[in-house]
Amino acid sequence: MDTGKELPLEGLNVFDASQGVAGPSCAFLLAQYGANVIKIEPPRGDWVRQAGKKYGDLAAGYVNFNRGKRALCINFKTKDGLAISKRLVSQSDIVIESFRPGVMGRFGLDYETVKKTNPKVVYCSISGFGTKGPNKDKPVTDVVAQSFTGWMTLNKGNDGIPHKVGMTAMDVITGLYAYQAVATALYRRAVKGSGKLIEMNMMQAAAAFMGQKIIEHVKQEGKITVLGAPTGTFPTNDGSINLSAREPDKFHALCQLIGKPELEQDPRFNEWDKRIANVDELTAIISEATITKSNAYWTKELDKLDIINSPTATFDDFLNHPQTKASDYINWVNHESLGNIPMATIPGHPPFTDGIQAHAPHLGEHSKQILSEYGYSTNEIEDFLETGSAIQYAEA
Repeated sequence: MDTGKELPLEGLNVFDASQGVAGPSCAFLLAQYGANVIKIEPPRGDWVRQAGKKYGDLAAGYVNFNRGKRALCINFKTKDGLAISKRLVSQSDIVIESFRPGVMGRFGLDYETVKKTNPKVVYCSISGFGTKGPNKDKPVTDVVAQSFTGWMTLNKGNDGIPHKVGMTAMDVITGLYAYQAVATALYRRAVKGSGKLIEMNMMQAAAAFMGQKIIEHVKQEGKITVLGAPTGTFPTNDGSINLSAREPDKFHALCQLIGKPELEQDPRFNEWDKRIANVDELTAIISEATITKSNAYWTKELDKLDIINSPTATFDDFLNHPQTKASDYINWVNHESLGNIPMATIPGHPPFTDGIQAHAPHLGEHSKQILSEYGYSTNEIEDFLETGSAIQYAEA
């Protein structure tokens, strides 16, 4: 991939047959670090193209997790489409797929078959529940992963009912774990010369991410852990502010600030463990003070005292904050279908504002180009397009 910048994964070829978020987000990171990622899609496209508001054949989720890739649309169910897939896989350094267990095997594209002709391949298979157990064949979405693993119990509403987090958190976490597993396998291949099968699943990734909470649950018989008090979200007269004044000197400063110096000597709150034991009462008292003034007031005064704090922000607040504008958290990119859009940058990676790494491909956008690169003649490519074995995107 010619990006004008030297990137660590340049020269690596990736066959990305995954859909949704988990697999594509792993492949997205590989692409951003320079790998030649070919996004393989069936004629109907990756289902995430249809998720949420559509902009032509794109949606925000698709754009976010498929930047930097080229798109090849082929039909696995045709003889030629399957032959194309096998040719590409045989020349790929990395294969990523997210079908249910056994599906790739029916096409002869499973790891055991692929490694016979491509022994150094790093093959990452992502599923919902894994390849064993009574649920291995069940379909999974992010909300199923949040529900099954207990994640939603960490996000109970005022009604006591567990709720899902308002984004595909389990998918993204799985993609991050998949990327680190692939990167580690690539290092192993460079040292030992051998490929590897990586079996990744969403439930395992979710459990790994919240491992601390699982330990706490078992050892504390389900009781919620309070790490210290006062911490958390407190109401203001124009919103809410989050603060942490657990340490004795910070608690002292906060008591002085809110005009409640007597709290330090109150037998309910005069020791660390007592503040935790009586956290609800302490929170209520502090809230009575914070609700009388604005976020701006509390931020200014808490900053003076070096008490950790932040107003509860909206996305607009975040995007327009001077800190955000002064940093590389977000790049604004002009996309031909979506217009000017904010794209979050990758921590530790130089941002891209244009070129292939800022572009999410249309369905089959690069089909002809990719087929030609893999040795197919012009006549063969035209035959594939006529028979529906491959599809080339046509600009409107």
